[in-house]
Amino acid sequence: MSASFAGLVMLVDDESQNLEVLEQMLMADSHKVLAFPRGDLALKAAEAAPPDLVLLDIRMPEMDGYEVCMRFKENERLSGIPIIFLSALADPEDKVRAFEAGGVDYVTKPLSEVEVLARVRTQLALSRYRLQLEDVVRERSAQLAEAHRRLSVWDKAKSEWLNRLSHEMRTPLQGILCVADLLFDCVDDGTAMESLAELRPGYELSRARMLKLIEDSMLLSEIDVADERFGVESVTLAQVASEVVADQRLLQRDVCLCVSPPAAGDVCVLADRSLLTRALRDLLHVAMCCVRSDETISVEVSLLDDGEVAVTVATNGRRLPSDDLHTFFDVGGQRTLLTGGGDFGLGPALAKRIAELFCGRVSVSNGEQAGIVVQIVLPIFFEDD
Repeated sequence: MSASFAGLVMLVDDESQNLEVLEQMLMADSHKVLAFPRGDLALKAAEAAPPDLVLLDIRMPEMDGYEVCMRFKENERLSGIPIIFLSALADPEDKVRAFEAGGVDYVTKPLSEVEVLARVRTQLALSRYRLQLEDVVRERSAQLAEAHRRLSVWDKAKSEWLNRLSHEMRTPLQGILCVADLLFDCVDDGTAMESLAELRPGYELSRARMLKLIEDSMLLSEIDVADERFGVESVTLAQVASEVVADQRLLQRDVCLCVSPPAAGDVCVLADRSLLTRALRDLLHVAMCCVRSDETISVEVSLLDDGEVAVTVATNGRRLPSDDLHTFFDVGGQRTLLTGGGDFGLGPALAKRIAELFCGRVSVSNGEQAGIVVQIVLPIFFEDD
């Protein structure tokens, strides 16, 4: 046989004649052989020098083959060694018991040399392949662990860099904004030109967008790098939606909230409440950017199939170009400019990350006649989950 499949084979049989025949047979096939007349002796020898394969008789005094096999399998160091039973017992029940004890094969006596050698070679080859596969898995696992370690270092560096960048941007930006605030306060006091006051709305809008962009970019980074730090709790989705809508009504925006069916009003999801509020507010902001003052926005909380609940925001105003829809939730994926310039910012991308963080999803489409439809879907949390 090929030397690559030769191995150390342990024989366990209380009949010395059987041991002698098997030993000669295996040595002629290039195997090394250890022979023992009792199971306890074989176990002690195996612990000192584990064999590649065991050929085991069943009927032996003191400790039969079934018990010897189970002792091998209970030993962490020996449990992976394949065991072939050799026995005159031909009953199916005896064979089943041998396999249940941990055997990989069963050969009935009288033995055929060709059959025994073929089965020995097969099990040795399988054992070699298994060990090689374990080595490959171990090597790949080590590579993955190292890659994960490096990625963690890079992610930490990325997070620290973004935090630093945010701080460095905020410091001079706050100085500029404070000076601008003082100037506009002077305008309000009537100590500056009245025409300057006309610039204030544009300034306030740019100021809010700049600060939100910084906050959104930081939150996106935190979610991408370490989403496990965000905890979850049972949150009533309709209640959060109602609070977000109420905030917009304070800004004199007419937003209609509908819960259908009424039972949807009591449905809970697992999420971080502040993040979920952020996502709904950003999706509502998308809708607000697509309507004029005389156009409407509706928000509906509804139950879906497969144990899901949805918040759908719909408008009857402008539609989005179809080319923008499939990249809408990507960072920088919105090419459509808003009235007065600018885009939707990081809001859509952030809403998508937040939804995915809690096993949900978001979508955007154009309405059948007019407007857009933005939706966030989350799995319902049942108290028994």
